[in-house]
Amino acid sequence: MTLLAFLAISLVLMPGASAKPKYKVLYTFKGGKDGHLPIGGLVFDKAGHLYGTTAEGGRGCSPTGCGTVFKLTPHSGGSWTKSVLHYFSGSDGAGPQASLAFDKSYNIYGTTRGGGISGACSGDGCGVVFMLTRTIGGKWKETVLHRFAGGSDGSYPFASVVFDASGDVYSSTEHGGGSYDDGTVYELSPTARGRWKEQILHSFTGADGASPDSLLFDAGGNLYGIASYYGAYGVGVAFEVASMSAGKWKDITLYSFPGAPNGAYPIGGLVFGGRNLYGTTDGGGEGFGTIFELKPSGGKGRWSESIIYRFTGGDDGMDPLGPLVFDSAGTFYGSTSGDLHYHDGTLFELVRKSDGTWGMHVLYTFSDHTNGQFPSQLISDKEGNLYGMTAEGGNLQCTGGGGQGCGVVFELTP
Repeated sequence: MTLLAFLAISLVLMPGASAKPKYKVLYTFKGGKDGHLPIGGLVFDKAGHLYGTTAEGGRGCSPTGCGTVFKLTPHSGGSWTKSVLHYFSGSDGAGPQASLAFDKSYNIYGTTRGGGISGACSGDGCGVVFMLTRTIGGKWKETVLHRFAGGSDGSYPFASVVFDASGDVYSSTEHGGGSYDDGTVYELSPTARGRWKEQILHSFTGADGASPDSLLFDAGGNLYGIASYYGAYGVGVAFEVASMSAGKWKDITLYSFPGAPNGAYPIGGLVFGGRNLYGTTDGGGEGFGTIFELKPSGGKGRWSESIIYRFTGGDDGMDPLGPLVFDSAGTFYGSTSGDLHYHDGTLFELVRKSDGTWGMHVLYTFSDHTNGQFPSQLISDKEGNLYGMTAEGGNLQCTGGGGQGCGVVFELTP
């Protein structure tokens, strides 16, 4: 074997060495009725179509628009076509900012941060939870499951929803919940005549956190999440809302973030990796955010934190956005909103090394505005391709984009 051949093989087998991923824009938003500002995540249906929302554009809600729900259909040759499934009008919701979710029958569920009850919450509405069902003609019909009224009822739902085994809907609101106005965890259950009943499972008081984000279930039916603010040190908590007997729920603070050199201001929600929980913080570490691991450390509600990566603000980016994508090999994938080089975000992977430490690899840096700016959370398909959206960039002349572009949908192929 020649030395050149040996070096080539060594490079292929070197941990962390890989070919440069291919970045492709699947769709560029045009603004106006087409929608703009896609700041949530994407979801796949079983046929491989992508679904998402734009927070602005569409119809109504002058001058920016109330937002849309859209679908992207793949075709042979790698092209995609977009169709709008629903235009929000205000009374049925406005400004969707979270990922959509499918129930077992592939009905679409989501939340909007505004709209709903006219005149409530500074006049723009306190937000809604909605469902889209496919009609016989192939169109989609919206049903508003709940319009938030503010106060103890909650307000500004900007997190996605999750389902229990019986089909009840669970999520959180950023504000509301009584005199503290620090957010809620709620449940919506279907009742007779197609209506839905809300139950507040927990109202935050500041001491136990404020502004909760997206939730997830464990196998025992308990809910886990993060609250981005307050808590024991003022910079956020990780919590569990535990299912008790007789339909009761109990809030347990699992961990209060202490700030630098550890994490501060957790964002985006949590993911399970085995028994442990993983997530991101917008601050803390070296001042540019962290990726953390929480481990149960004995006894109910006792968890310890390990920082597995501290962002430097350089080529690795800063201000990571959760939730992370966790593959079967134990690798994390995520995005950041920028870096100190004035780039507009990065896509990264975090790989566990043989010595137990973690290695950061930047997969893509957003440096060309036409390819998008400020990526949101990622999802992956069965082949390991990554998909996401950017809030801005793309068509810089679009209507309603403020001169910065209306956003794109992208694919990153390993």
